[in-house]
Amino acid sequence: MKLFRLTCILFAACFLAACSVPQYVNVPVDYAPKQSFNRAKTTIVVINHYMPDSTRNRGKRVLTTFKAAAYTAINNAAIQLHALPGVKVVQLVDSVNFTANTDSVKFLAKKYKASYVLAFEDFKGESKLKQDYYNGMPSVYRVSVVNTSFTLYEANGIYFRKLNGEAEINDNNPYGNASSLLAHGGPLFDAIRNSALDALKDYLPYTEYHDRPLYANGDQLSSSVELIKAGKFDKAFQVLNPLIDGPDLKLASRAAYNLAVVYEAQGDIEAALDVAKISNQKQPNDFAKAIIVDLMKE
Repeated sequence: MKLFRLTCILFAACFLAACSVPQYVNVPVDYAPKQSFNRAKTTIVVINHYMPDSTRNRGKRVLTTFKAAAYTAINNAAIQLHALPGVKVVQLVDSVNFTANTDSVKFLAKKYKASYVLAFEDFKGESKLKQDYYNGMPSVYRVSVVNTSFTLYEANGIYFRKLNGEAEINDNNPYGNASSLLAHGGPLFDAIRNSALDALKDYLPYTEYHDRPLYANGDQLSSSVELIKAGKFDKAFQVLNPLIDGPDLKLASRAAYNLAVVYEAQGDIEAALDVAKISNQKQPNDFAKAIIVDLMKE
């Protein structure tokens, strides 16, 4: 009986060692703007086209909250644009007397000598499915998000571009209800502020953070994890790079994936994508598949 129990303990220890929980590293990825305005001088007039539907939302408090949330998105967009080099912003939206602007784009651009007119159009909430990876396993869950929409018009009023943004509503209050969600400065306002940033992402520098799992099985991978977490990427490269062409395909695949995280942390998205694909070619794995999807978006 004791021998059987010892055998079970040894088997369990080996099983746990083989299925060791991966360690995680938070990777910041900096993005430069994809589009830019004239750095010499660009004036942007910011207006509002949105008004909440009073026939569907008869509650005065709800209507007031919707107006305040819309103003939050508009004001945040104006602040971010004003921070860009050479950009002047004329904000025409009044937080007290919140109304929709009905003037023509061409008239506003001429009046304020503006190159562009940015109009806030609408915001909506929805529930959607999201997939993440935990310990290498895909997990699908439902989240609430806010979608905001702007239109960026050129001065002639003819040419324009639709700008759409999305952000999750992170309500961590387990007893949260509609009242707490709609509270000024609460989760809804945080989400609409972030959604406005997302709508303007092509024109703004921004940073995204990814929690990346790392393979830590074995001495070499374990040492690479410690180096990555310490930000010693050159030394991590020296440990991982020789393993990629080794005879052990499993080790090579995991080393290539860890190296992909190193490249991503350094901002070299192209190199990160290349070695992530090598990782999945050496031995298909969920970590590599997940990071490939993200890197292709970046």
